[in-house]
Amino acid sequence: MTVCDEQLMVHKIQAGDRQAFEQLMDTYEARIYRLAMRFTANVADAEDLTLEIFHAIYRSIAKFRGNSSLGTWIYRVAMNHCLEFRRKRRLEVVPYEEGLSLASTAWQDDPVQSAGKRELSEQVEAAINSLSPLHRDVVVLHELQGLTYQEVAATLNVPVGTVKSRLSNAFRRLREQLSGYVYEGSGTL
Repeated sequence: MTVCDEQLMVHKIQAGDRQAFEQLMDTYEARIYRLAMRFTANVADAEDLTLEIFHAIYRSIAKFRGNSSLGTWIYRVAMNHCLEFRRKRRLEVVPYEEGLSLASTAWQDDPVQSAGKRELSEQVEAAINSLSPLHRDVVVLHELQGLTYQEVAATLNVPVGTVKSRLSNAFRRLREQLSGYVYEGSGTL
């Protein structure tokens, strides 16, 4: 979506155009839902949180000034709600197994390979879950959600250098934790 498209969409939503807001939801719903799944323990909570996020977006879109991209602003609203959810629930584990479902869907075809992929998924999940929330958040946003350094920085309201530093530290810790685990057929993780 271009900047002009975003501006037009925002103006339409601010003017009360329901179809424009539905288009915004269609564009961002899957990404926001996946983010919510990483901060909740189950599908029902993720669905509720996603609806809460879009409700907040609708209520506050009049405040959107265009200082950042619409997507960055939406992720900032979403992260605020996800972090609040985590604070309320005091979740220490950020589930994301949906994003790491490496096991073959046709496990009957090669159960050994499927078991190996499942084990790798569990090892990576445990390693990411062991990171501090600050490090885990940048890994989730950058690596699993695909946000750029700048978008992560804007979403978390920190400098780009902080994002890069946290990612570097997180990757170092992940390499240390996963150093003993090498998937068969590859010399690396």
